[in-house]
Amino acid sequence: MTDAFGKLNAMPTPVEPPDLPQTGRAAGRPLDENVDAAILNAAWRLLLDEGYARMSIARVADEAKVGRPAIYRRYRDKSELVAAVIADKRSRVQQVDTGNAREDLIAHLEVARRRFTVQLAGTLLVEQRKHPELLRQFREGMLVPRRDEIVASLERGKERGEVRADLDATLASHALMGSFLYHSLAVGPPPKGWSEQVIDALWPGFAA
Repeated sequence: MTDAFGKLNAMPTPVEPPDLPQTGRAAGRPLDENVDAAILNAAWRLLLDEGYARMSIARVADEAKVGRPAIYRRYRDKSELVAAVIADKRSRVQQVDTGNAREDLIAHLEVARRRFTVQLAGTLLVEQRKHPELLRQFREGMLVPRRDEIVASLERGKERGEVRADLDATLASHALMGSFLYHSLAVGPPPKGWSEQVIDALWPGFAA
């Protein structure tokens, strides 16, 4: 009896208690998602305010009010964290498809006017020599997808007969976003109503 009883006791004994908190954390995903958001938002603010060189995992942890291990469980290093920030910002931008090419182009400029900060591009350009991967991630994660969406809007416009069939949609997208970048650098953030003014000027060259 003693031996049999001892064997029965040995079965629940394996190291299950220490594992239970881990199972509880996995089930508590809303808390984890809050931590994810806090880390990404803190990294975004510091990236814009202090630049990549001065930003550190410790500063992000302080700003997000989490421990550094919480960050390192998610990201290998600062570069990977910044890549995640870029991907997060990109994922929050809704696709544009109003059913009208001209309105699409205005909407694309409005997305840029309201959500895009030239300061980020400047920060990554400064770091290009030491960290070329950051600018590559920015191009691949934010600029190229936005350009491709503008091209898609113009191509849909061609199919509907709204846009010239011979229009170089990629070149047109560069003209569109180039106007935003130049205004931001030369004058400052574009004001309300600016997007419509730009399309009023460009649309005669785009329209069928």
